[in-house]
Amino acid sequence: MKRFPAAVLCAAFCFLVGCGRTQAPVINTAPQPAASGTAQAAKVPAVATLADTFNPYRSNTTLTLQNTGLLFEFLVCIDPSMQPEYRLAETVLCSGTTVTVRLRSGCTFADGTPITAQDAAASLLAAKASASYGGRFANVSDVTVGEGCLTITLTQPDCLFAYLLDIPVMKSDEVTATRPTASGRYTYGESDTLVKNALAPFPCAGPDTLQLAAVSNYDAMVSGMSMGEIDLYLTPDDAAAADGISSQLVQFKTNELLFLGMNTYADNPLCNTAAGRSLLSALTDRHEIAEECYYSRAYPATGLINGFYPCVRQLHTIAPQADNSPLEQTMAQLGYTRTAGVGPFTDADGHKAEVQLLVYAGSSTKRYTATLLQQQWTKQGISVAIEEAETFEDYLEKVQSGKFELYIGEMKLYNNMEMVCLWQGSAGAWSSPGDQLLAAYQAFRADAAQAGQLEAAFAAQMPFIPLLWKNGSVTAGRAAAGVQPSVSDAFYSLDALGSIN
Repeated sequence: MKRFPAAVLCAAFCFLVGCGRTQAPVINTAPQPAASGTAQAAKVPAVATLADTFNPYRSNTTLTLQNTGLLFEFLVCIDPSMQPEYRLAETVLCSGTTVTVRLRSGCTFADGTPITAQDAAASLLAAKASASYGGRFANVSDVTVGEGCLTITLTQPDCLFAYLLDIPVMKSDEVTATRPTASGRYTYGESDTLVKNALAPFPCAGPDTLQLAAVSNYDAMVSGMSMGEIDLYLTPDDAAAADGISSQLVQFKTNELLFLGMNTYADNPLCNTAAGRSLLSALTDRHEIAEECYYSRAYPATGLINGFYPCVRQLHTIAPQADNSPLEQTMAQLGYTRTAGVGPFTDADGHKAEVQLLVYAGSSTKRYTATLLQQQWTKQGISVAIEEAETFEDYLEKVQSGKFELYIGEMKLYNNMEMVCLWQGSAGAWSSPGDQLLAAYQAFRADAAQAGQLEAAFAAQMPFIPLLWKNGSVTAGRAAAGVQPSVSDAFYSLDALGSIN
């Protein structure tokens, strides 16, 4: 049951439009017995799980990662508003290529063993070597242990490195174990249950017990939700949800970016000039795309960095709604005219202003997005020719070989907002960011206070067009109200869940 790690996406340019489809959930949970009398006993909330391992450093599966936050505490957790929340790490100080992580004192594992800097270091190195977390730590060259702290050496500065430290901490000699000692809110109980950890560093007010429902495929998990045998699970990307009568989707913000890739070498001024690319961006109604194509399960991308990050608040320049005020002047600058501001634009040879938009036909939401973009831009006098690639392999080949003017792409970015994957390798081979933007990006990586200069440099060049940040979701039974997920932890808070009647 594969999750879609950002490492694969940045390194291999996987667009999340059909690759890595989740295998997914059979229910072994028995019905709950009824209480004496006419009332039925309160049901213990049931979460889906796999039987092979609870260690995300050994198993890169959605369900193993889903339950990580229940059993293990993080160094840092990103909360539902996308803010870093220090947990076992009391402070994280980034200075150049050195990151110093000072641990919170007095924290223990479920068996009472103190959580040490050695445990944190071993966990970080295990994360670096794992399929689940390895890509995000490619920048780490060394980890040393001090008195109650870690010193991490990077190959390049990263002012947002703390956002990457939402990794589970295990005992140093158990990082390869299938059932490591718990360090989080819950620990292992009897009969396929999790029970509250009495020594949890950050205890919760949620249910005392959680039932573990062993699963083997996704269809069975959906069926189990409909039958009331499962109450909570992390919804895989692009997966159909359980019947809405029996379930609800609880959404959370992510750094999964939907964007328009640009061929800046195409023989088309709308693609090969900064003015043309900025105009297409301005004519795009991101709010309408989020509402119509993603049913509000996404939010507009109004700049390069996710707008919920404190360093870019009030600094974005892209409007969520369309703005056609620069249309006539910019099109004239690019060599296009039209009669009395009506109808399509044409160049001096009478050729209409047009862009070609590549989309993978296997994704209905992306096809709908392409159609909506076509409607929005055609209304402003710019035609759109949609090309549908029937297979993902054909789509990927066209992108990698530059056989496109624009394409709809999707990428799950690391939470430190590393953008290199969007202008290097397969994703950015046909989009040149320019020296000024690269310099602004490097300055930002060293100092978050430079975010304004980075956003300005990006808006001036627009080597790709950000559209939306997609939401993730947890599927919860109708009776399982009170779940609050985040990008770090699918079950960030179960405090309001309680037992289910």
